[in-house]
Amino acid sequence: MMEQGGRVEDGTVRKAYLVEKGMDSARFSQIMKQAMDERRAGVQVLVSQMNKNKKFQKEQLGKEGYTEFVEFYREALK
Repeated sequence: MMEQGGRVEDGTVRKAYLVEKGMDSARFSQIMKQAMDERRAGVQVLVSQMNKNKKFQKEQLGKEGYTEFVEFYREALK
C-alpha cells in the first residue's frame, strides 16, 4: 500500500488522533464522536494515547501510512 499526498492507494485519507494521557471522559467522548463523524465521511481515523516521545510516535505512524496528526491536550495550550 503506497501513499501519495496524504492518501493511500485506495484513496483513503489516514489520520491519527493523539490524545494526552489523563483526558477527562466527557472530552474523550467528544473526540471519539469527532472520529466517528470523520470515519463516516470516509477518513480512516486512529485514536491513540499520546506517547512521551511524540516525534518517534509520529514517525512510526507515518510509516504505517498516517499523514495527518491531530493532538488533543487535557488543557488548552497557552
